[in-house]
Amino acid sequence: MFIARLVLTAILIALPAAAAQFATWPVDALVKVFPQDAPGANRSPATPTLIARNGHATVQFAIRSDERLKKFNVTLTAPPALQCQFRHVGYVPVDTNPPGTPVDELLRLAPSFFPDPLLETFPYTLFAHRTEAIWITAFAPASTAPGLYSGKITFENEGRQLAAESFTIRVTSATVPATQTLKVTNWLSLSAANLARFYKLDGEDAHYWQLLANIARLMADHKQNVILTPVRALATPSIQNGKIIYDFSRLDRWVQLFDAAGIHTIEGSHLLGRLGGYDTPMCIPADVIENGQIVSKSLATDDPRAAEHLNNFLPALYTHIRRKGWQNRYLQHIHDEPHGNETAVYRRYAALIRKNLPGIPTLDAISLDRDTSFLDGMVDVWVPILGSFDTRMDQIRAHTAQGGQCWFYTCIYPQGRYLNRFTDLPLLKTRLLHWFNYRHNLTGFLHWGGNYWTQSPFDNVQPVINEGTTLLPAGDNAIIYPSPDNYTALSSVRLEAMRDGLEDYELLAALARQNPEKARQLAQTAIPNFTDYVRDVSAFRKLQAELLAD
Repeated sequence: MFIARLVLTAILIALPAAAAQFATWPVDALVKVFPQDAPGANRSPATPTLIARNGHATVQFAIRSDERLKKFNVTLTAPPALQCQFRHVGYVPVDTNPPGTPVDELLRLAPSFFPDPLLETFPYTLFAHRTEAIWITAFAPASTAPGLYSGKITFENEGRQLAAESFTIRVTSATVPATQTLKVTNWLSLSAANLARFYKLDGEDAHYWQLLANIARLMADHKQNVILTPVRALATPSIQNGKIIYDFSRLDRWVQLFDAAGIHTIEGSHLLGRLGGYDTPMCIPADVIENGQIVSKSLATDDPRAAEHLNNFLPALYTHIRRKGWQNRYLQHIHDEPHGNETAVYRRYAALIRKNLPGIPTLDAISLDRDTSFLDGMVDVWVPILGSFDTRMDQIRAHTAQGGQCWFYTCIYPQGRYLNRFTDLPLLKTRLLHWFNYRHNLTGFLHWGGNYWTQSPFDNVQPVINEGTTLLPAGDNAIIYPSPDNYTALSSVRLEAMRDGLEDYELLAALARQNPEKARQLAQTAIPNFTDYVRDVSAFRKLQAELLAD
């Protein structure tokens, strides 16, 4: 009996181990893949992915293994005519859903894990019984010949092939215009002190400026063309003949760096601030001389030194703007989200700012659901929050008819049934933000949270702000993630959907120059009204096919 057991054991050892059950299937890139998805969930039809020339498109494959794969890897055979990269989609925890959003507008209830960061590390560990996604981004250069292009993706573990999938991309004759007309800004917190929480930096060293260059390229590649610029922080003050003077060398380096990346519009940061959260008193950050030294202070609005500071700093800034030839690409913020009893003070300081920066357009984030008469003659570019102007389009049209501009912004709100880019919303809502821009003749988009990361950016995507009183909706604070080892940042599925929507905007604008009625009809079908828009991915793809029709 003992010998028989030995023989049986030897036979079992000699038999090859059963292959891990590995499943892969295509899923439309506007459909988020969740860890709990069963094999085949949300399988997309075997139709070519459409792409415009000078545009981007995404092919997504879901993957799932019944066994842990410690060195899971991917090999991509891309069509030579297209520029392709692949990443895998990571998950972040969402603890609470936006309280003002109905359940049927959410992908699923929190707490849960949601896909968002696009991770670039390969090989990596694919955990058992956990569905993930591989994200293939294709770019078709403007010179690409229209037609069908085929590629192949192979899935491996420790060098052993697990499966392979083919995909087809159809390049259309439509071309995304080379010049982007829509203004886009995500506010980025790029001070050395903030970034040093995540990257190894020694002040504004070489690593710091290289990091800025890498982040700038990432954002420019995703169609951001406006950069919030901390003009006062980048100006170096000194004392000369008892007066503060400014050196703008660091500002020049900043502008040159973003210019090199392709971001050319300078969005001068706010000259007025608050002592703390949204409802705290206004103040004026200023440089003052005390005991022979320059001191940075937050001055009360009735402190005469506040106006003295601005009347000194702004002429120096204006002289530099003119010397550098930036007049046609510089915008100046006054005060973020003025409200309540701030209007009189706002107008007083806005007049001072406009006097010192003649001809420089001013812009601010505002709400149109309250009296806005204080903006008249003071703000050239209105940036109202989405959801505050459903019944105020006549007011917006009157402003633009007089030569003003109107963008829109999102920040914590809107919730409910409006479009937004929260992590727990469908990706289609993010993409349609810029169909909304086209539909309502708006010319820009602003969001405050580009990279306002918590201390654990992958584990906490809902910081608390306003002195502990406001829990942010998931993802409102950031649309990119830190990548410290490579001194860069990582994209997200939301940022990719945002770029696709921005390209849609430019394609609609190009179509309108040839066939304005068709462009109008497509936009109106996609966005009938402020909270009425296409919510079905397959229905949207039909509209996209019409937009890209040969």
